[in-house]
Amino acid sequence: MTTVYVGNLPVDAKADTLKHIFSRYGRVTSIQVVRTGISRSSRSYGLVEMPRGEEAFDAIQKLNGQYFRGLFLWVKSARGEPRAEFPGTSDYKVHATN
Repeated sequence: MTTVYVGNLPVDAKADTLKHIFSRYGRVTSIQVVRTGISRSSRSYGLVEMPRGEEAFDAIQKLNGQYFRGLFLWVKSARGEPRAEFPGTSDYKVHATN
């Protein structure tokens, strides 16, 4: 399982949108858009889990620096996983069935 960090997301980014984008490059297991505790707006980053490392690498290579809704995405392999989660800071996870 490879976790991909996606940074510089718009504040209204949704997990379903990331699933749509990343599923072009391979199977997506789950997506999490990290949110603030009070306003529930995006903290401008998310995590995408892909079971095949080569598909994750392909997504990283093709999506890093791509223009998305007014911003350039930062896409790279997540390091130091798993991360601790704090109450109220994460969006729901979307679990793919493919």
